[in-house]
Amino acid sequence: MDKFQKLTSTIRLIKDTNLKPNFSALAKAYGIDRRTVKKYYENGGMPKRKKKKEKGI
Repeated sequence: MDKFQKLTSTIRLIKDTNLKPNFSALAKAYGIDRRTVKKYYENGGMPKRKKKKEKGI
């Protein structure tokens, strides 16, 4: 199980128990940026990746 899967399961647990998340503490525990943890929390798991527009020649 990698750190993103563990983070996702922890986020589900936090949402199910209606606790207020501490994004900084979760980021330190999993070695991930705080903003990434918040993105996962807001999207309920894996966030969708944004597509980049390709430049024309």
